Amino acid sequence: MRSLFWKMFFGAWLTAMVMVVSTIYITHMGDFGDPRQKERWEVSAMVSELTRNMRRARRHGPEHFRYWLGRQPREFRDRVFALGPDGREILGRPIPSEMAPLFQNLHFRNRELRTLVDNKPTIGFFIPMRERGGLRVAFIAGKSKQELLLLFLWNNFWPILLLSMLASGAVCYWLAKYLSRPLDKLRTATRRVAAGELDYRVAPALQGRGDELADLAHDFDSMTAQLQESMAEQRRLIKDVSHELRSPLARLQVALGIARQKDTRGLEQELEKIGKAADYLEEIIADILSMPVTGSDERKLDDVVEINSLMSALSEDLRDEAEQRGITIELYPCNRELLVATRGSTLTAALENILRNGIKYSPADSRVTATIGAGEASCLVRVVDSGSGVADEDLQAIFRPFYRTDDARTRESGGIGLGLAIAQRTVQQHGGQITASNAAGGGLCVQVELPLVELDM
Repeated sequence: MRSLFWKMFFGAWLTAMVMVVSTIYITHMGDFGDPRQKERWEVSAMVSELTRNMRRARRHGPEHFRYWLGRQPREFRDRVFALGPDGREILGRPIPSEMAPLFQNLHFRNRELRTLVDNKPTIGFFIPMRERGGLRVAFIAGKSKQELLLLFLWNNFWPILLLSMLASGAVCYWLAKYLSRPLDKLRTATRRVAAGELDYRVAPALQGRGDELADLAHDFDSMTAQLQESMAEQRRLIKDVSHELRSPLARLQVALGIARQKDTRGLEQELEKIGKAADYLEEIIADILSMPVTGSDERKLDDVVEINSLMSALSEDLRDEAEQRGITIELYPCNRELLVATRGSTLTAALENILRNGIKYSPADSRVTATIGAGEASCLVRVVDSGSGVADEDLQAIFRPFYRTDDARTRESGGIGLGLAIAQRTVQQHGGQITASNAAGGGLCVQVELPLVELDM
């Protein structure tokens, strides 16, 4: 049973069943508080007395029956109605309209009838008289089911209340324990996670459950796992940043030390080294500041860009940089207009990083291919370089900040390992996804998929 709803439903249903069964046992097996027992005894005595006086009325006439009925207690008198030979009620009372059909069906050939009058069991008698006609008597032999139910509830109010409290209390206690135990586990987990134990998991403590609380535990563990991964990425980022900043700072210190030992004629070369190190530091800081933070930017994408035009402009801007190394940029646009939502120049910078990354890792006198395609609701941009590719186990890691598969080659190309990380987070904030794979003919293939938008005309 997976749902808490059904557990609570069947718990309440079981409580009601226990109450009903126990009530039936108390009233029927023990005859305790059952109004029908008293009703049977009273009716039996009343019918005996009524029958005896109807026989006397047959010998002594209707006046004897009227005299006898008039002396009975009101509770009994209100249950008996009698019509004399003249068709009038012998005590002068009005006859209930529901009782008229019963009196009409009482005659010489039909001297006793049993029926329901106003949902109450009623017995009708016809007593022939010596004179013409006869005496018709109707006796209300019992109460209606509604009256019996109300009387039963009134007579058994305290036992029913006590039974209800015991049954509902037992079920509610079990249900409270059943619900509070996993909540206590979750509360303990939140406190331990708040204390810094990000590797604590609560789902193993709730094994065997398949309801919403178990789903909540799995969601909580998923949240803490993502939080743990984010914290680990943050620590790794700080470590990588400190490492990247330490290298140019060390070169600055070495260059300054050498410059102090030389005369002014030899300072130009050392100052050039200092300038390169400073430029490298500036590049690192600029890339770090431009890197989007996952989930922190909630601004809307309020602009639209055409992908074919954007990639054509980027290819033209990077053409001179590529030609300096003898690299050719080949662009294969799509034959239809592809509009993508964006904000500012963030998407432009991401696609530029991907193209520039392909140029950096392609050898001299080679090419970088950019192909644009389209699906029903998205567009695809595939950039393939002519480099040596990436090991399969590193295809996911290259999107981590400062990750480099070959430090020496990356530094020679001028990269610091932030280009693809910036591109990935930017693409994700645009509702797309980015993947990397090794091309069949060699080189690294980076594919970007972005959702298309339609402009309202």
